[in-house]
Amino acid sequence: MKRTRTAIAAAATLAALACQLHAGADIVTITAARDATLYQSADGSLANGAGQYLFAGRTAQGLTRRALLWFDIASIVPAGASITSARLVLNVTQANGGNREMGVHRALSAWTTGSSDPSGTESSGADPLAGDATWLHASSDGAGGGIAWQSAGGDFAAAASATLLTTTAGLQTWSSAGLLDDVRLFAQDGTANLGWFILGDESASATARRFDSADSAALGGVAPRLELEFTVVPAPGAAALLALAGLRTRRRR
Repeated sequence: MKRTRTAIAAAATLAALACQLHAGADIVTITAARDATLYQSADGSLANGAGQYLFAGRTAQGLTRRALLWFDIASIVPAGASITSARLVLNVTQANGGNREMGVHRALSAWTTGSSDPSGTESSGADPLAGDATWLHASSDGAGGGIAWQSAGGDFAAAASATLLTTTAGLQTWSSAGLLDDVRLFAQDGTANLGWFILGDESASATARRFDSADSAALGGVAPRLELEFTVVPAPGAAALLALAGLRTRRRR
């Protein structure tokens, strides 16, 4: 009887440990911590760091727009977690033309956002303020200078991490092995996380999309979000304890 009780207690311990080891599986939604739009201009005199919308693609006038996004992944995902899926979701509120392919490209230079907030539809941008990203500057000083991009229009990986044939309205979801690789890198090394560019079809005019920005949430918009699924990998000590408990149970039996 004593051995039976001991075996039952050991089995209960094993079950509790197993639950603890597998309790790390989770799905989290991270809202963009900052975002901005780069408006094509020869002198870098346009910005949008705190507006309600983001833009990507080319306008009817043939001017390029590029959106920037950054998510604080490292502070949300536990260190050492195994990230198994990643989805980037943006909400289109206005669009030119029909369905268009848009790509998510990893940013290669650090950038900041300021408090510029264009009026109206925000399609024309606003004067850059200190900290704003512009077509020429990754971080403007608000007086025509600042930290320049290496290339006008921003520094980003040539190959897209994910592409999507976007529609003209509603939620758009990017998901790919490349996007997942980016997220895993950003979670492991916070210094590598410089965010992403959203690039539209820049081969023709009238291809632009307008998305809700992170600042739109207070106005009823759908902020850009990153949906991640991950599993917390058990510490070696916990795994060893579980194995030891199982060994003792088998011996007592």
